[in-house]
Amino acid sequence: MKAWRGVLLGFTLAAAQGAGANGFDVSSLMKRLAAAPAGEVKYVEKKHSILLAAPVDSSGTLAFRKPDVVEKNVLTPRVERYRIAGDELTVTHGGRERRVALSSQPLLAAFAASLRGVLAGDEDLLREHYRLVLEGTEAAWRLDLVPIDEGIGRFVEKIAVSGRGARIAEVEVRETNGDRSVMQVR
Repeated sequence: MKAWRGVLLGFTLAAAQGAGANGFDVSSLMKRLAAAPAGEVKYVEKKHSILLAAPVDSSGTLAFRKPDVVEKNVLTPRVERYRIAGDELTVTHGGRERRVALSSQPLLAAFAASLRGVLAGDEDLLREHYRLVLEGTEAAWRLDLVPIDEGIGRFVEKIAVSGRGARIAEVEVRETNGDRSVMQVR
């Protein structure tokens, strides 16, 4: 029985580390993502809520500028802009701009870290807030970000990022209340 526990523990640790038989692990994925050029892509997003009969669709652009600027420009159904730079989130809606210090909002800071960490290939930043679980191969992978902080874990079950090579294809945020959003990058 002890031998089986050891084997099971070994498999569990290998899965948690994201180590694959093909040598593709979290560190190698992060290196690939870090080497990818900054840029701008189009996206479509569906937000599913337990309070709504149908998902809410939105679309726009998502931009990343190294080292840490992420900008989401929503074009439909209404124009909004979310910009993360340094320790600040700037939200622009209806001609008004609101700024929030990420250091004053741990949940926002963790979400910003998930975006910046994945886009920049910053494994250390991701591990500050999440347990990382990688599945698949370099040709088709999924990285689950599971919150390690109880406060964040009350709201976010996990963030699943999937892609191919150094290209991110989809980001799914699953909330603990059953809501979820799925952003597909074009």
